[in-house]
Amino acid sequence: MTAGVTLDGMPGRDAWPRRLVCVSLNAAVDKIAAVDRLVPGEIHRPEVLSVVAGGKALNVARAAATLGMPVRAVAILGGHAGDWMDAALRARGIATNVVRAAGETRTCLSVLDRDAGTLTEFYEPGLTLDADGWAAVEAALRSELADDPSGSLVVLAGSLPPGAPEAGYARLATIAGDAGARSVVDADRTALAAALAARPWLVKVNAREAVDGAGLGGAAVPGEVAAPGSGALEGAAIEDVVVEAARRIRARSGGVVLVTRGTDGAALVDETGTAWLIGGPPERGRYPVGSGDSLLAGLAAALAAGFPLPEAARRGVAIGAANALVPGQGELDPADAERMLPAIDVKRIA
Repeated sequence: MTAGVTLDGMPGRDAWPRRLVCVSLNAAVDKIAAVDRLVPGEIHRPEVLSVVAGGKALNVARAAATLGMPVRAVAILGGHAGDWMDAALRARGIATNVVRAAGETRTCLSVLDRDAGTLTEFYEPGLTLDADGWAAVEAALRSELADDPSGSLVVLAGSLPPGAPEAGYARLATIAGDAGARSVVDADRTALAAALAARPWLVKVNAREAVDGAGLGGAAVPGEVAAPGSGALEGAAIEDVVVEAARRIRARSGGVVLVTRGTDGAALVDETGTAWLIGGPPERGRYPVGSGDSLLAGLAAALAAGFPLPEAARRGVAIGAANALVPGQGELDPADAERMLPAIDVKRIA
């Protein structure tokens, strides 16, 4: 790809999507704090670096809004924390269709150890959803898709809360498809396996989730070593394993598969079954949580600007890398992505 292009669009092209509808079933008040050194059993007085209305789907929503995309959200919220999240999202221009649940929306804390350069995460359990609550989620999504379904990309991302059906994402993806919208699913394990049957337009997973979801358990992924007896893929290049996993997921979903690889970039299998490798960014940030969500937002924004899918994925990698440079999941400076973009390559895999 040509280096130095901007994040602006390609005039005259009938681009899609025109907007995002982000469904957050397990929202959280996400905090990032920093200490000089994390010592078990000791008292710490951390510096709070960011507090955002988070959860994977809402991280996508905020990053996309920063990039200028129209965004709406469906979110399960509860208590005073839920009220704060609703207000925080609306302050960012994201109208939220709130499904109320009993209790307080959870808080998730990430602690940066400045000495070690590591991030330790503490995730509270989500709000419990009953049958009426789930029916309200489905009704809210149908309501949001009443306007311009064909121009909408429905983002189904994050863990399922207690009480949600295991096939929850499959049901929501089916609702989206029946309305004439396309969906993207970013989930793991049983939620992902069930969602594949609903044939979402795009499945986004990380390398470990891809290998697990493709039935390639034991194969090598970044930072890991293949287990003895892992079969024909044992000893294969990491890129080959990830691409093969993406192909196997596509065989079950019938759509696009995007596998994120952290600082190594991403692998993409497009609508035609063609595989692409997107290189890693030239800079590594200290705040990687939320980078995959930002990558997805960047991909959607690039598609909306008229770029083809492989180029949109390249731009998404730059947006994800920009997220890692600043505290706050889904927070970024587009200028950082612009600076890194020329160093990120994309190549077609024969």
